[in-house]
Amino acid sequence: MRRWVNVVVVLGVLACVGLLVVLGVARLREAAASQQCSNNLKQLGIALGNYHAAFDRLPRLADQGKGAPTGTGLESVCYTFLPYLEAAPHVYIPNGGTPTANYHAHSSVPFTVRHKDGTPGTWHGGEVNQLHWAFLDPADHTADKLRDVPMTLPDGSTGYYATGSYAVNGLLPWGGKVPGGKLDGLANTIVFGERPQVCRTAAGDDVHNLWGVGFYSPHMPAFAALAPATLDGDTWQAAPVWPLSDGRVRTGRADALPLLPDFPTPIQRIVPGRPCDPRLPGTPHRSGMQAVMADWSVRVFTFDTDPRVFWAACGASE
Repeated sequence: MRRWVNVVVVLGVLACVGLLVVLGVARLREAAASQQCSNNLKQLGIALGNYHAAFDRLPRLADQGKGAPTGTGLESVCYTFLPYLEAAPHVYIPNGGTPTANYHAHSSVPFTVRHKDGTPGTWHGGEVNQLHWAFLDPADHTADKLRDVPMTLPDGSTGYYATGSYAVNGLLPWGGKVPGGKLDGLANTIVFGERPQVCRTAAGDDVHNLWGVGFYSPHMPAFAALAPATLDGDTWQAAPVWPLSDGRVRTGRADALPLLPDFPTPIQRIVPGRPCDPRLPGTPHRSGMQAVMADWSVRVFTFDTDPRVFWAACGASE
């Protein structure tokens, strides 16, 4: 009898050790994914800083409205600064840099390209229908190498896009100069945050985060972005109303009625199998949402962050 008791004790100890090993490995993987996410965000922030240094202004949030490069949604904010991403094997864009049919083509369409180092190559699909490492969080399992997501453009045509795990802060002065003229002068302002590749709502609708969408849409690579009152469109995204002490938000459009939010904080945790709120940014990381600030530092906003603190870090004003 004592022998069997000893066997049971040994098995119990081995089970506990095995569980601890599994938990340790899971934590290491989570820490590694979190670090990779932080590195990606920093690279994106630096790329935006490189663009700002070259042009002394921020790129436009969307290719719509007065002064838009094409006016047809063919240049997303991420596409505009992508060539300034360090170590990115981005291709040279023909035709004077103006997007053409190769912008959002289906992956069945081959293209001859020329990489940054001058070497020729071939890839399949348009430029924004490619999966870029800098736009993908290894902890974001809402999609797996998702491309060819069809979207209807403002002119009625169809484009195909790839997903990403990050989004720009829609409250920045996109298309214009930053206060003081230096991007790193906005040290306490968020530039990029996290947003899942696919957000499945409680109603079962899929809202994609498509880094190449250059028109006002729920699928554009941004958070807290509202469609201008002068344009058609609705982003489904929530943005604060000034003053922040009122706690009200607008949803979808700049002319939407300000209402008190029905969510406790703008930061949501993305958990497989649970519904996602497309109005808000979101993260798969347990510690909270990582965001890169205008000085390229990365900060974490926990799930109990006061909404006023988060919105203030976005630079909310009216």
